[in-house]
Amino acid sequence: MDSDSVSPDTEVAGKINLNVPPIPTTRIVLPVRASMFTALRMRNFRLFWGGAFVSNIGNWMQTIAQNWLVLALTHSPFLLGLVNFIGNLPTLIFGLYGGVIADRNSRRRVLFITQSLMLTLVMVMAVLTFLDVINIWLVILITLGIGVVQAFNAPAYQTIMLDLVGKEKLMNAIALNSIQFNLSRVIGPSIAGLLVVVLGVAACFFINALSFGAVLLALFLVKMPPPQAQLKNRSAMGDIRESFGFLKGNPALLTLILTSTSFSVFIFPYLSLLAVFAKDVFKSGADAYGLLMGAVGIGAVVGGLLVARLSHLEKRSILLQIGSGVMAFSLILLAFVPNIIWALPCLALAGGAMVLTQSSTNTIVQVNVPDHMRGRVISIWQLSSMGMLPVGSLLGGTLAQFAGAPFTVAVGAVIFGITVLGAYLFVPSLRGL
Repeated sequence: MDSDSVSPDTEVAGKINLNVPPIPTTRIVLPVRASMFTALRMRNFRLFWGGAFVSNIGNWMQTIAQNWLVLALTHSPFLLGLVNFIGNLPTLIFGLYGGVIADRNSRRRVLFITQSLMLTLVMVMAVLTFLDVINIWLVILITLGIGVVQAFNAPAYQTIMLDLVGKEKLMNAIALNSIQFNLSRVIGPSIAGLLVVVLGVAACFFINALSFGAVLLALFLVKMPPPQAQLKNRSAMGDIRESFGFLKGNPALLTLILTSTSFSVFIFPYLSLLAVFAKDVFKSGADAYGLLMGAVGIGAVVGGLLVARLSHLEKRSILLQIGSGVMAFSLILLAFVPNIIWALPCLALAGGAMVLTQSSTNTIVQVNVPDHMRGRVISIWQLSSMGMLPVGSLLGGTLAQFAGAPFTVAVGAVIFGITVLGAYLFVPSLRGL
């Protein structure tokens, strides 16, 4: 509305001298809508977002191709779980040290090194697969190497978000990053499902190796202030003890991080078991596996848009509660669906709920810790979530070997739901984060 225009009511009030202040006319809902993509207005984040998007498309292609390769080589859900166990095991061992390195060094430099190393390892797997000399032991060895590098990559990747956008835009940036991650989850598996059928798994590995160039270019172009000097006269173990001491004095935050352990052990294995659903439950091929993963990605994109729109909320634990409940409910439904058509909406729902829980947890943790220990506390969260994936993958693969993938997914969802409900009942301060 033009600033010189006056409503009839205001004009009458002026004539009879009631001293009624003019009614504000600029309070509209557009700022909320405009804020949905506010972090993308910043050049640094826009560059990083684009590079990560291309790289993650390649990563999801790698995931699809590698899981399918393991099943083709072994025909064993247990060994599929074992490979995922080994790939995530280094986070359990080295993740806390990755947090120390992220706090003590330029996060951009750390990412340059880790992304370059992962590019090299993926290229080795691509060449070995192309030459048809790959076997399950080489897959395990290379996956272990990538896992070690990822343990040092993850804390720097998560905490560079705040360096790029600041605290006020952090949740919006995390949500938008989740959107690109899950858009890549839609695109990557869809491409991989077709390429595996037409060109073989090696093509997916080669494309993933090339995709690392996008994030390396983005890191080169990003302009960031020099990192603040960090005191390094204390040992790495002393730094780690300090971060655990901080969490000990924050029971709500500690409970939230521990709840993430239940998520990674009992919920996350469903992603690797989707290959078993496609092959053994729905009697289909790699293209159907890509379709199932794509459904998760579509739901996750919608969930990311929702989180971005609601990023102004102060009590983000509300989103966390809703996401946890929907997550458990959707996976229980998945266990009982008769065919792939019914599985797709269940997986879309699960994908959206997963973003609600993970984005909310990530934001709550980062905004509630001092800047100088943000990398270390995030590494503890990743230890309790991503670091426990090896346990979940091994347990899920073992149970699926004997009881089937649907039963395994349903039992995990029930246990997770009970755990989260208990946490919110017995730690009331968790609801106020």
